[in-house]
Amino acid sequence: MVSLIVEASNGVCSIACFEEKNILAEKNFVCSNNLSAVILEEIENCLKEANKKKTDLTEIISSEGPGSYTAIRVVAAVCKTLAYTLKIKLKKVSSLKLQALLEFDSNKLLVPFIDARRGNVFGAVYENIGGNLIETLEEGYYSLEEINDFLVSQNKEFVYISKDIEKLNELLLDGLKNDEMVQAANVVKIYDSLEEVDCYNMKPQYLRKTEAERELENDKSR
Repeated sequence: MVSLIVEASNGVCSIACFEEKNILAEKNFVCSNNLSAVILEEIENCLKEANKKKTDLTEIISSEGPGSYTAIRVVAAVCKTLAYTLKIKLKKVSSLKLQALLEFDSNKLLVPFIDARRGNVFGAVYENIGGNLIETLEEGYYSLEEINDFLVSQNKEFVYISKDIEKLNELLLDGLKNDEMVQAANVVKIYDSLEEVDCYNMKPQYLRKTEAERELENDKSR
């Protein structure tokens, strides 16, 4: 089983190729505004480093969001196209869960988040129970105040996980913080729990409407 995973929800693209959970190659790079221009080339580079060809792949794993609307659409489109043209399986994984995997071995509450502006984030709270990441606060669009209130209510140690920590540090509680870049290869830690999806029906998980959609709704309500 040769797998390729692609993640790019928050300004960093991470691509990994692995075989039977053994990592063969991984590419991590900043991709703020040029993802669509470089993603196919970087996939080819990752496969070349792994000494594999596209035809060797048996499945594609797509990060489904939340995060940058444009980036998660690009990733979904590329992964769906590869799965369809190669006639192989397509699986999905949450971008927040991929972030949480940076602290997979921790016994603390794991708090991945992605800045959504104005003190709001896409976030969740997970706990590693028996090697499974269990949501104690479901993935959603929250104010940081809401997440902080939840953490206080749990009365447990926690660790924030986000590359946006420095930007939002004043809004965070005192505690452990991990601002490392996401690493797609970590998906092997939860590989057995991944869900296979139909490449025709897989949709990015935005968790909120785009600004254009919200403005259109406001115009209609006037």
